[in-house]
Amino acid sequence: MIIELVDGLLQTTIKINYKGQALTIDKLVIDTGASHTLLSADAVADIGVYFENGDEIISAIGIGGEESCFRKAFDSVTLGNFQVGNFKLDVGALHEKLEINGLLGLDLLMAANIVLDLSELVMYTTKGKS
Repeated sequence: MIIELVDGLLQTTIKINYKGQALTIDKLVIDTGASHTLLSADAVADIGVYFENGDEIISAIGIGGEESCFRKAFDSVTLGNFQVGNFKLDVGALHEKLEINGLLGLDLLMAANIVLDLSELVMYTTKGKS
């Protein structure tokens, strides 16, 4: 899978499926310092991903401070040739000036056993579908 270097940030794309609706999310920053993947609430609203009673509220803490997000189970998440079902991702607001749709964190990178090859700007997984 190709990695794009945009304004000094490594970016990629994932596909998510929620309640039968599929969505490809681009401009996802690869962030090995983020423990969880975080999707922009604006990026996933079109397929009906909103906060609902019963969703877990979590705090996302980073350089920009602390933000509240909610955790949502997705029917499937696809990263390259790796697909995992019933995977929980965090959803919240991202700073408007960033012009990104989220952060690809260690939860998904490790679940997919991602290998980053920065000399070739590619990443690949050593796992198949699960």
